[in-house]
Amino acid sequence: MIKRLDTLEVATSDLADAASIYQKNFGFAVARTADGKSASVKVGGAEIRLVASAIDSSSEGMIGLWLEADDVDQVIADFRAAGLEAGAIRIESGRRILTIDPKIASQVPLFIFDRKA
Repeated sequence: MIKRLDTLEVATSDLADAASIYQKNFGFAVARTADGKSASVKVGGAEIRLVASAIDSSSEGMIGLWLEADDVDQVIADFRAAGLEAGAIRIESGRRILTIDPKIASQVPLFIFDRKA
């Protein structure tokens, strides 16, 4: 069903500081976007995406978990078989993306996608 963790999105009120922490404390190479609104760290085949947000530091933390599946339709079928409601599929950047209600994912904003778009 799910084949890999793709991206973990983290909101931060201070992008430069967050990027510095990942570089200094963990030795990661941080790639910043040209617009200065996000930065990313590659960890194996996954990415940690730091996203600048107009929030106070008490609201910083995970804002999205992206998982890649072989087939989003099968994920939906499995959810329904388990008695869970799956959301609608949207197509974006060559991916079919299923948004899962955080209520059924331990309050984690969860996105499951395939590349069948």
